[in-house]
Amino acid sequence: MACHQVETKVVGPAYKEVAAKYKGDAAALEMLVGKVKAGGVGTWGQIPMPPHAHVSDENIRAVVAWILSM
Repeated sequence: MACHQVETKVVGPAYKEVAAKYKGDAAALEMLVGKVKAGGVGTWGQIPMPPHAHVSDENIRAVVAWILSM
């Protein structure tokens, strides 16, 4: 995990920060799956998150669900 850690901001936000931001948001899982797949910039600052187009939606969904469960 080069850009994220569970409790500490590295390049990107800590996973626990992401979970807190989207707590209670029913649309968050699918929105974040799309964001991880396509990449993005601006939500957490100006350092872009690269796209992960080579990773299956199923695997991304599993990781995002784990993050949101924190």
